[in-house]
Amino acid sequence: MPKIVVTAAVKDVEAWLKFKPEMTAQMSAVASDGSSYVAMDGSNRVASTWDVPDMEAFQAAQTAASPEMAAAMERYGMIPPVTIYIKK
Repeated sequence: MPKIVVTAAVKDVEAWLKFKPEMTAQMSAVASDGSSYVAMDGSNRVASTWDVPDMEAFQAAQTAASPEMAAAMERYGMIPPVTIYIKK
């Protein structure tokens, strides 16, 4: 099963960490086993890792990102761009 890493900058790391339950619910249709990471240097960089059973479904979901998810990302202070890496 492919694993992805999602990285971004955020306005407030603690606020972003509170986003985890909502992010997990939004991602549950296309990804599982999400973990959250914060930069050791105290900066505003964060990351999450996810297992993705179906990359095509994941990519389709990203392409058709819901307005609700976009609003949630803004509410929790995520600063575009978000970068997604896939384990090879």
